[in-house]
Amino acid sequence: MRPHSSLALAASTMEGEPLLLLSDLAVHTQNIVADPRIAVLYDAGDGGDEPLSGNRVSVMGTALAEPERTVGERFLRRYPHARRYAALADFKLYRVQVEAAHLIGGFGAIHWLGAEDMVVPDDAGYAEAEPQLLEALNADYQPWTLPGSPGPPTEWTLVGIDAEGADFRSEGRLERFSFANPLENLQQAGVHLRRLGHPE
Repeated sequence: MRPHSSLALAASTMEGEPLLLLSDLAVHTQNIVADPRIAVLYDAGDGGDEPLSGNRVSVMGTALAEPERTVGERFLRRYPHARRYAALADFKLYRVQVEAAHLIGGFGAIHWLGAEDMVVPDDAGYAEAEPQLLEALNADYQPWTLPGSPGPPTEWTLVGIDAEGADFRSEGRLERFSFANPLENLQQAGVHLRRLGHPE
């Protein structure tokens, strides 16, 4: 197979590894089956009239089939419309085992990163606690108000929490709320995020 680039939805594991939901029929999936080495490009889209001046990172690693249901639910919370084809037999979830990343933070700001810079082990068991905490927080505090969110007030749903921040979704839009410092447990995240549910 020849190298083949493609556009795909990407989520992440609690540890920060990319997650991709791919069809067996797609050319990029056939390439992965033949050679699981992969690069995933994330573009911040903040370059304006000069796209090459924006921030972007290319994450390189190995694509591995991921059968863990809780990991799949993390993807589907971020992209709920994907449920209609996630159950089809030819769709599979892949986790990218990160080996390195190439970060460009604007003109001349180029850095190589190792896996240790990209992936944070889930030693505290965040992944196991996340679904219950999301359900409880959304039940008590939705709709959420995000500071600095442009336009009229928007109703956000909390769809993911990890040690470094929280992910919100509203009508196809996704926003990231970063914590000032990494948290020791997800209960700390809940205490912090309650302020977004009841802004002063």
